[in-house]
Formats: sequence, structure tokens, C-alpha cells
Amino acid sequence: MFNKLTKSLIGVAAVWTLSALPAAAQNNTWTPLNYIEPGTSIPVRTTQAIDSSTQDGLVYTGTVDEDVRDREGRVALPKGATAELVVRRGANNELVLDLDSVTVNGQRYAVDATRHPVATGGVDIKNSGIGNNEETIKHVGGGALLGTVIGAIVGGGKGAAIGAATGAAVGAGAQILTHGRKVSVPAEALLTYRLQSGLDLGVKDTGYERDGRHYHHYEDRN
Repeated sequence: MFNKLTKSLIGVAAVWTLSALPAAAQNNTWTPLNYIEPGTSIPVRTTQAIDSSTQDGLVYTGTVDEDVRDREGRVALPKGATAELVVRRGANNELVLDLDSVTVNGQRYAVDATRHPVATGGVDIKNSGIGNNEETIKHVGGGALLGTVIGAIVGGGKGAAIGAATGAAVGAGAQILTHGRKVSVPAEALLTYRLQSGLDLGVKDTGYERDGRHYHHYEDRN
């Protein structure tokens, strides 16, 4: 009787443990893809408050909120992957909170303009002859955004939702401003990005540390 009860409890614990894991982890289905296509939607949950009125290259962090799948149904980015966000200048000189990279198990996805063209007004900059780092910095730091925010929710899946057209919402005592003269996004906000440019696997982080914070090389010339 004791042995049967013990086995039963072990079985229940095993089922509960598996159900608590992300789907990609349960099935061991995540295999790194070399490229994540433009048009892919990536939900990112911010892990810190973001408040900025300049493009200074400061990196903010978030996590991928659910498994992201490619067109063939494969897990491209598993839930829990680390996302990096930065403030850039976009159209009409507006500041925009942009998706900069996603890292999974130490493998980093970001834009490499020498491997694939960056979406920037239909101009293919892939073969411009500029070096890898310079080329990428030039275009992602000069108005070519990697992702477009197509929706956002203030806190925990509940609260006010916004669309890309307005870029602002107030709910649950917090305000989201994803673009404009300033960027203001609370911690735990859920932002959904649609990639305008694809993400390449294995792009090195060439950023730097300053006063305990991580920065990327984007300069605000305004």
C-alpha cells in the first residue's frame, strides 16, 4: 500500500513538473535557426522600467513571453529567452523603443547588415562595401528600425492595450509611450514586436559597460 501511494505521488509530481516547464523545454524541440525571418512577431515582457528622452545606446532587458514559431511551426525563440531593447530615432526624428537582440542559451540573434539587407526605405545596404560593425551601426543607428511595436499591455496581461498608431496608453496607474519625444514603459509591460528586418544567429555583442550599465554604440546626433 505504501509503495503504491509513493509511486502515485511520484507520478503526480512528475506530471506537475513537466507542465510547469515551457513547451520548448518539455519537448526539447528548440534547435537554433540560422535566421529569423522579417514579419515574425515576438512578444517581450519588460523586466525593468524604461524612461528615456535620448538615443544614448543604453540597453534595457526583457524576456520573450511565449514560444515564437517560424512558418513551419518550429520553435524559433523559446519562452524565457532574453531580449535587449534600445531607444533609437525613427521616422520624423521620433524616439522609438526598438528590439535590438534576443539571446537563447548563450546564442545571440541580432541584425547583421552584411548577411541580410536591413529594411530602410527599400535600399539594399547589404553590398555597400562598409565593414560589418560600421554597416550595421550606421543603419540601425540612423533610422532603420528592427521591429515595429504592434501592441502593448500595461502589466501582467491585464490593463490598457495600445496599437502601433498611437503608441501610448494609460492603465493600472502606469503609462506606456513606445515612441514620440520620449519613451516611457513600466516594468512588466508586454510589448509585441513585428520584425521589419530579420535576425541572424551568432552576431557578437560589441557593446560596452559604463557605470554598471550595458550600452551599444548608437549615437544621438540631435
